[in-house]
This record gives sequence, C-alpha cells and structure tokens, in this order.
Amino acid sequence: MNSYLALDLSPKYNPCLKSLRMTFEEERLEAVAGIDFDRLGTASTKFLPKVIGLILSGTHNISARGQLLSKNGNANFLLEQARFDNSTIPRSLVEEIITTVGRKQDPPFDPMQPSKMPYEIQKVDVHPGSIVVYQ
Repeated sequence: MNSYLALDLSPKYNPCLKSLRMTFEEERLEAVAGIDFDRLGTASTKFLPKVIGLILSGTHNISARGQLLSKNGNANFLLEQARFDNSTIPRSLVEEIITTVGRKQDPPFDPMQPSKMPYEIQKVDVHPGSIVVYQ
C-alpha cells in the first residue's frame, strides 16, 4: 500500500499533501501525512483558516489512527486518536484538517464521510500488516 501511495499516487497529490504512509492493525489503521499548511490555503472552511493563520505554518506530520469503515462500495475513516508532530490535539481539529486536505485532491473527497471507492471495490478488511480488498 505504501509503495502504491508513494509511487503511483503521490505525483497526483495536491501540493499541500507532501507524504502519506499507512500501517495496519486488526480492524484499525494509522495514517501519517506530511502536510504543508502554507499550501493548504484558507478558503476551504470557516474554522480551519483562523487556526492555520494563527498557529500553523510550514510542513508538519499529522498522525490519525482509527477505523476504515467500508461496505456496499463506500468507505470512510472513523478517527479515534490524533497527533500533531507527536503532540495530542483535539480530534475535531484533525478531522477538519483531513477533510480540508481531501477536498484539495483531484477528485475532491471527504475521507470522514462515506464516499464511493474506486475500481468497483465493495469492501476492505484491515488486518495486521495488510488489507483485503473485495470487488
């Protein structure tokens, strides 16, 4: 998965997303994203721009741990724990950051809301070190 993200998808990332890597546990995943807050922009939400403008600049790592919920061809991420450069921050702030970064991608999407999965994928099961994809 990380090779696919780095080699195939990263050239298509919006410039605000510098890197993305994932680790898998039983029914859980952790994603660590390098985000350039200077390129994230300020027009995406009402709450996030104020926070970004006041305290966030440069590139930082956001770590999000939770569940990938998938069924009937749709999936979304359920955030359980979040970190900003190894410091715990409110989940609601990380959810807003994840949503903002997702909406900057092509095509735009919100990882926090159910979205249609590509390649006619119907379901994804997460296991330690791997995922199983059902089409």
